[in-house]
Amino acid sequence: MLKKITLALLTLTLAVPQSLDAQRYVVVVNPRNPVVRLSHLQISKIFLGKLQAWDFNGTLQPVSPVDLRTDSPLRAVFSQNVLRKSVSETAAYWRQELYAGRNVPPPEQSETDALETVRTVIGAIAYVSDKADLKGVKVVTVQ
Repeated sequence: MLKKITLALLTLTLAVPQSLDAQRYVVVVNPRNPVVRLSHLQISKIFLGKLQAWDFNGTLQPVSPVDLRTDSPLRAVFSQNVLRKSVSETAAYWRQELYAGRNVPPPEQSETDALETVRTVIGAIAYVSDKADLKGVKVVTVQ
């Protein structure tokens, strides 16, 4: 009986990362943003509050990252792939930033709301499902 339970738990544990890997995302910005490609490091700095302005042809514009809600499976994939942190580790990072008075975390929104923010805010950036309605946003190449 114990072997069956252990095997079932092992199977469940192995299945979770595979289902998360199936989640594909794209990084999107406002169409008026001249950025066409970003590195993983640049995106990480943006979503950790370390890069706070875009250079729009010599004019600095504030960066407005939008995070998906903490219960989003896509957020777990993005956090692990780009930030190299779990969602809970990212939350702990932001608690430290808030406590120190250095910065505030990006707002958490649904995918639909994140896309609407990117469509209307010139400095906005978000990550959404590759199956989302991408009309009115620009997909950025991630290097």
